[in-house]
Amino acid sequence: MNATAALILLAGLIVFGASLWGLFNRKRSVLCALAGILVLPGAALGAWMAWMESDSALGTAIYLAIGLVGIVSVVRQIQPRQP
Repeated sequence: MNATAALILLAGLIVFGASLWGLFNRKRSVLCALAGILVLPGAALGAWMAWMESDSALGTAIYLAIGLVGIVSVVRQIQPRQP
């Protein structure tokens, strides 16, 4: 793995971690919502590649679960909170 691939992997893990944090964060966070939004295209592209190139149902399901984490994180961050 070269330095560029390692940097992309690290950035992806940080963004996924921030969107995962958005699932459990009780306060609103713009960064968690942005991370959830950034996870969506990456997960969709990964699911499409897993399905088209390797015909892998398991890989596609994993990417779709990651995309679902992003969606739920965004919804939790934008919904109004009760006082």
